[in-house]
Amino acid sequence: MKKLQPNPMFRANIFSLFSYWWLNDFFAEGSKRSLQEYDMLELDTSNTSAAITSDLEKNWKKEVERSIKSKTNNPSLIRAVVMTYKGRHAICGVLALLEECLRTAVPVLIAYLIKYFENQTDTPVWHAYAYAAGISVITISLAVLHHQSFYLSQRIGWHMRASTCALMYKKTLRLSQKSLNHTTTGQIVNLGATDVLRFDWLPVFLHYLWIGPLQCLVVGVILWQEFGIAILAGMGVLVLIMILQTFNGKAFGKLRSMTAVLTDERIRLMNEVVTGMRIIKMYAWEKPFAKLVSDVRRKEVKRILMASSIKAFNFCFFVCQDKILTFVTLIVYVALGGTVTASKSFLLLSISTALRLPVGFFYPRAMTYLSESLVAISRIEDDDSKERADITLKCINVRLEAGKLLAVIGPVGAGKSSLLSAVLGELPALKGKAIVHGKVVYSNQVPWVFSGTLRENILFGEEYEKERYDDVISACCLTKDLTLLSDGDLTLIGERGVTLSGGQKARVSLARATYKRNADICLLDDPLSAVDTTVASHIFKHCICGLMKHKARILVTHQLQLLKTVDEILIFKEGTVSDRGTYDELQAKGVDFAALLKKKEKGVAAEESIPLTPKIRRRASISGSPLLSRRNSLNTSHISIMSRLSLTEIEQEEKSMGELLPEETREQGSIEGKVYLEYFKVAANIFSLALFFIFIIASHIIYVMNDWWLSEWATSYENYVESLSMMSNSSLDESMRYSGSGQFESPTKTANLTSLTQLDSTAIFDSSFYLKVYAILSAIMVLVVLIHANIHFYICVTSGIHMHNKMFRAILRAPIRFFDTNPSGRILNRFSKDMGQIDELLPLTFMDFLWIFGVIISVLILTSVVNYFVIIVIIPLVIYFLWLRNYYLRTSRDIKRLEGTCRSPVFSLLSSTLQGLLTVRAFGVQNQFEDKFHECQDLHSASWFLFLVGSRWFGLRLDLITATFVSTVAFFSVISASLLNLNPGEIGLILTYTASLVSQFQWGVRQSAEVENLMTSVERVQQYYRIPPEAADENPDNKPPKSWPPYGAIDFKSVSFSYYKDGPDVLQNIDLEIRAKEKIGVVGRTGAGKSSLISALFRLSELTSGEIFIDGIPITPLGLQDLRSVLSIIPQDPILFTGTMRRNIDPFNKYSDEDLWNALEQVQLKDLVKSLPMKLNTELAESGSNLSVGQRQLVCLARAVLRKSKILVIDEATANVDIRTDRLIQMTIRQKFKQCTVITIAHRINTIIDSDKILVLDEGQVKEYDEPHTLLGMKDGYFARMVKSAGLSESQVLQMSPNKISNCKHPDKNYNIPSVTTPIPDDDMTIW
Repeated sequence: MKKLQPNPMFRANIFSLFSYWWLNDFFAEGSKRSLQEYDMLELDTSNTSAAITSDLEKNWKKEVERSIKSKTNNPSLIRAVVMTYKGRHAICGVLALLEECLRTAVPVLIAYLIKYFENQTDTPVWHAYAYAAGISVITISLAVLHHQSFYLSQRIGWHMRASTCALMYKKTLRLSQKSLNHTTTGQIVNLGATDVLRFDWLPVFLHYLWIGPLQCLVVGVILWQEFGIAILAGMGVLVLIMILQTFNGKAFGKLRSMTAVLTDERIRLMNEVVTGMRIIKMYAWEKPFAKLVSDVRRKEVKRILMASSIKAFNFCFFVCQDKILTFVTLIVYVALGGTVTASKSFLLLSISTALRLPVGFFYPRAMTYLSESLVAISRIEDDDSKERADITLKCINVRLEAGKLLAVIGPVGAGKSSLLSAVLGELPALKGKAIVHGKVVYSNQVPWVFSGTLRENILFGEEYEKERYDDVISACCLTKDLTLLSDGDLTLIGERGVTLSGGQKARVSLARATYKRNADICLLDDPLSAVDTTVASHIFKHCICGLMKHKARILVTHQLQLLKTVDEILIFKEGTVSDRGTYDELQAKGVDFAALLKKKEKGVAAEESIPLTPKIRRRASISGSPLLSRRNSLNTSHISIMSRLSLTEIEQEEKSMGELLPEETREQGSIEGKVYLEYFKVAANIFSLALFFIFIIASHIIYVMNDWWLSEWATSYENYVESLSMMSNSSLDESMRYSGSGQFESPTKTANLTSLTQLDSTAIFDSSFYLKVYAILSAIMVLVVLIHANIHFYICVTSGIHMHNKMFRAILRAPIRFFDTNPSGRILNRFSKDMGQIDELLPLTFMDFLWIFGVIISVLILTSVVNYFVIIVIIPLVIYFLWLRNYYLRTSRDIKRLEGTCRSPVFSLLSSTLQGLLTVRAFGVQNQFEDKFHECQDLHSASWFLFLVGSRWFGLRLDLITATFVSTVAFFSVISASLLNLNPGEIGLILTYTASLVSQFQWGVRQSAEVENLMTSVERVQQYYRIPPEAADENPDNKPPKSWPPYGAIDFKSVSFSYYKDGPDVLQNIDLEIRAKEKIGVVGRTGAGKSSLISALFRLSELTSGEIFIDGIPITPLGLQDLRSVLSIIPQDPILFTGTMRRNIDPFNKYSDEDLWNALEQVQLKDLVKSLPMKLNTELAESGSNLSVGQRQLVCLARAVLRKSKILVIDEATANVDIRTDRLIQMTIRQKFKQCTVITIAHRINTIIDSDKILVLDEGQVKEYDEPHTLLGMKDGYFARMVKSAGLSESQVLQMSPNKISNCKHPDKNYNIPSVTTPIPDDDMTIW
């Protein structure tokens, strides 16, 4: 983990801890400059990912043990979480209860203060000052207590999230193959990115599920003293609102569950799009994938809009709850004969306002977060699939001793890779057993590399030993490659090895297996398929039969020329061993492979054979069916995945890292106004926004008028009583009058009213008028607030919809370099976490901010108008507040941005681990990867810790401003009441509104800061709008004819090509002419520029210089869709997508079932697909993982067969298939693409030897280009040397395709091809 700053919290005193004074220096530093990762503060040990995960894991293990003993219930993650955090959460509950007691005491003291003004003559003035002092002390105490309680609760939520994430990662490391087929990367990333976010806030609100009802009961008792039985009506409405909110919470939970599934699907699709973007661009499949994502997003947004309607309803009742409670109670109270006085009405209003936060806000949020958290936990704790895998091996009996080399061969899908999976313990057994003695290393058929330096990928946690390391580099033929890399083996190779060719990745993977110390068994799954024959021979001799010679080795291979030197050969067919023996024994039996070997590829020369040392150090035996039990010792422990490097090497490494994968872009300073403007512009037009702001203003005006009218009502009643008193000429006896509350009271004014009413029956106060107006205002208020809330949520969600669409379009149009230099986790972070915040958190936070901002303005105007002495304090407080907010935001923005960028590595590691899970488990480095995950999570936690304590620092100071303001209003009301002739109604109004700011002000200002923080997600999404796009899909001014290209002739004219602007040219001055219908074989050592030639043809990046012509038309001015749609490619890495077999072959649904079956038959997949349960409609697992690599490659070939393009490019397409399948594929290509131009890149000589011409590339330049027999005749030529290094003589090569070589020209190719520099004729010309 990066070195962070010492945490001053560790040495803070009690005052500093309660006031967060220890953060002052950090904020001072943040106000001067932009903060970087190294500025963050160290975590306490109790806050580290490893420590908090350990606590949860202990309780989870107890749950597992309990479920095993009970044999009925599955282990409950919920119970484990409760057992882990119940003690700390109980303390938070006590603090929350104490906080609500203080909050309820404030309106009671306000009521007593108002009563003082109603009876000033009978009450000493010191009572008023005592009430004002009590209000002041309680508001200050409430501020300090609230922020301590809030931080402790949020800390528990943080620990819940981090520990469940780490536990989920540990589960990921143990996922079975069957579970992997049913689990997608998108689903797991979404769990870690969005679902667990509910845990952050759950502990904050959860206690209000019992505090809310309890507080209602206490408030009911207090109000009963004043309003009697009438309060039951108000409390009944309050209970009804809580019941509605409970149902809303459950409905919201169901919607959240449905939304989460759709979000999983969207993130899974996005993961496939990002990881398979190269193929999508080459196939010009952007539109069908855009439609897929759009369809899922549309369903997701539908649920989000429904959830937003529930949020709008909850918000309306949160805002209006106190008004509704007051209205209903007063209606019943007046109907029962009660009278409205200022003290009673504002006691009811202020105490209802105090209830609004715990009951109207915390309670429904507790229901919502509880429902969402339960959904998230149930999704996380889902057990691995209990289904058994399909039988892939039958009756396999193998015994292998140390020092022996076992070769496994067979056709595609025969079960070769399944044998290695059984040895690794990855496949379940139906019967039999497998015993593995010793430590295993594994080189996957699809080589896996992680984001890091090339050295880190090879060492894989082992210590660096230079001599051994150099031997491995040499044996794996990587020496020359290291000289070509900018920083040698310290070059950062990027996620998925984006800077390496397929052959380089394969050799890095093999080098990792070779370097592993104390390994006894080497499982090599076709590591030679991605390299040319020269390199393959070198690796076989110096690595497999050299450095690994003392180990037991199982080599799956299609390189039949190597079989003479192995100790034993297993021939697999349909999951069984069809034959076995040494090369000579099998040849004597006359098995099929021997004949194939003789015809196609002769073995290496005798001098290439290396005798194996018979010495046995350990013994490995495998018997029976797939593995049932596995006993080995994998107890090597390492501190981290990263190797120990010297300081100089680390500096070099960091330099190279910066060159390839720059740090994630992080804006600095405040969020610009144009970000907000763009946010609203994409959602609504000017008219809609104007209407929205009108409703905002109207809702606040009506809201204040509602309480103002109540004040007027109480004041009018007071004036009425006074006027009657003055009309009285004689003193009236006090009489007891029933108040309607179930008690008798004798206030002087009430007695006077009663007596005078008896004297003058016409002098009756008309409450009905005030009641009707009050009812109308209350109804309008609820309606306007509800409309305002719905419009707000609709605009915000609509903005999220359009932002997602714009970002997705920008991603589809981004050049391939963008995906090579940005890890998938970084991109997916925008679509998961950032879009999750924009869809769900930002609308509600924005709503809170806008509403409370309006309330604050209303309070300031109201108090200033009623008691202008308050302005003396308001001005300095406002100045201090504006300075404080600006001071806080300078640091807060950087903290939030750091939190966003520190989050990406967590998801990148999770995604990378899923891709290389077999390798991680085979090497036994799960602990190292767990440590790395903890390290990434600790870095994120350091930023999250700063966010939490920074929010508390700011919130406390805001609450102290509020406490000062409330205290000032309370004392000034006492001092200036007689000077300004204030009546009790006016005092009650300003005190009630001012007291409501105790919690609202800091929450509203913090929400304004949180809006700005969340707007960083909007900013990050908008950053992707600005990704420089590749060339236009279509160019109306340069549309090719509809029949283009009719021939398929290609001409490279002085072509130089670079993968990015100002980058090195990987192709240099290529001059090359390919005639129509020619079959061109492209060879060259790994990294020679073969794949770059294809990238130039498909314009994955623009040419540095020169031009490529296809049938006389230059490709640079063309639209990319027009170009790529007429080309077909069978890629080096077979990419399949989740979905049906039909969608993987024909995503546009352009072809009939008959066409699809014909294509599958031609690529030898018809029988396999027919055997699937749903045939063409069978769902494939993510990346097609339920098919072998060879089968995936054949599916890609079927795509090309369907497209029927005039130009076909084959990039190592047959590297992962056996020789027989290779021969069948070549035959299919010759027959089906006879009238097409075919460019084939291959390492096998037999694959390209019957080409019309062979192109030899080296270091990005054309070294040779001619017919095969001509190149073979050049004894010192590049191609001739390649053939010789493969152990093949010219005569052996000629035997591979005698007809082709002896008769170099096809009879059917005696036609005149138009010059490629001549423009093709009009569209109506006959196509050849």
